[in-house]
Amino acid sequence: MSEPPVIGTPPPSADDGYPSSAYGWYVVFILFFAYTIAFVDRQIMAFLVDPIRHDLAITDFEFSLLQGLAFAIFYGVLGIPIGRLADSRNRRNIIATGVFLWSIMTGVCGLASSFWHLFMARLGVGVGEAALSPSAISMISDYFPKEKRGLPINLYAAGVQVGAGLANIFGGAIAALTAAAGGQEILMFGTLKPWQLAFILVSLPGFLVVLLTFTIREPVRREKRSATGGVTLGEALGYVRKHWVVYATLMLGAAFSAMAGYGAFSWAPTTFRRVYGWNMGQIGLDIGLITIVCGTFGLLFSGWLAGIMLKRGHIAAYSTIMIVAMCGTVPPALLFVAVPSPYWTLGCLTLMVLFLSAPVGLVQAALQAVTPNEMRGQVIAVYLVMVTIFGVGLGPSAVSAITDFVFANDAAVGHSISAVSTVAALISAGLLIIGVPAYKRRATAEHA
Repeated sequence: MSEPPVIGTPPPSADDGYPSSAYGWYVVFILFFAYTIAFVDRQIMAFLVDPIRHDLAITDFEFSLLQGLAFAIFYGVLGIPIGRLADSRNRRNIIATGVFLWSIMTGVCGLASSFWHLFMARLGVGVGEAALSPSAISMISDYFPKEKRGLPINLYAAGVQVGAGLANIFGGAIAALTAAAGGQEILMFGTLKPWQLAFILVSLPGFLVVLLTFTIREPVRREKRSATGGVTLGEALGYVRKHWVVYATLMLGAAFSAMAGYGAFSWAPTTFRRVYGWNMGQIGLDIGLITIVCGTFGLLFSGWLAGIMLKRGHIAAYSTIMIVAMCGTVPPALLFVAVPSPYWTLGCLTLMVLFLSAPVGLVQAALQAVTPNEMRGQVIAVYLVMVTIFGVGLGPSAVSAITDFVFANDAAVGHSISAVSTVAALISAGLLIIGVPAYKRRATAEHA
């Protein structure tokens, strides 16, 4: 009688050569936990707008640079070389190193005492987080066959929603206490403001993730074309250029979807405080629960639906669902703060969370379906550059720029969200529609 496999050893599956489904899902849940923690670290700033602005004496637009651009610069720039490493090196070790680095730098954010100090620390967070998704998506694709990847990739991507939700809840509670709580004396760190303490606290779970990462091992790389098992960045980019319509429409379509999402969710808490006078604790709980429940449901349902459609022969299932989701985003985005009711606005935000969650995982599954194994990490890295530039970088800044320079009124932030999210969702839907015929041809060829 053979001994049962231990954690960290991918047990073989008798029917398809892939590791067992149970072990594959074990890995997915660890990667999901890592992505959740990454997004808590990334999004906690959305609920710390006012205390940070007050202590550092900065404007909405300057804050948006800390929230978006500072993170996006190195996240985007280093994503591609890290993606290259993910295609040829041990992906587990790359992830562990990245998690450790971003956790350290998130804690450093809590020690910041000036705009530039915090800006540089946010650069470091971006460096660490750039290591996660190219390696994680590549690993998941080697644990599940093509027709079964939609759901596990979407579950991994659900870390975005759970992380953002926890950041809302935790950040809202911290912000609600800011007015009443004074500086806190912390051993070795001196006196810290509540927002500084928030950064240090959210950095701690990352070190647990590092330990959990070492309980998994590399799966066998599958669906390779290169005999050497790897390709250069030039070869990967050449492949993307050869099939540029497929990749451009998928990546830019997802990028504008991310712009709509990041623009809305980065400033939604501030909208409820400025426009409706809600306290940050109440806002954080409501938006956090909506994000966790509706965002996770949207991701998992769209992944499940894509699997059903693919089994029934719908080659462009991923693109079709994303197009429907982007069209569904337009009405609630257009009607955001259209009437003076916080509950109307909350309802619109709920629908936006539901629809905008679908592309987060589906686009990554779609890219895996049309990309050879040895360049998947690099292709995902290129995609993340696009999403980071348009979503993390331009989304929050576009909303704040309209608020500061067009309306010149802090209370108009809700109308700025409406404008940015509506236009971005329409562009996203249009790009994805244009790319469907090319995607069908490429997916059919890869399947053959």
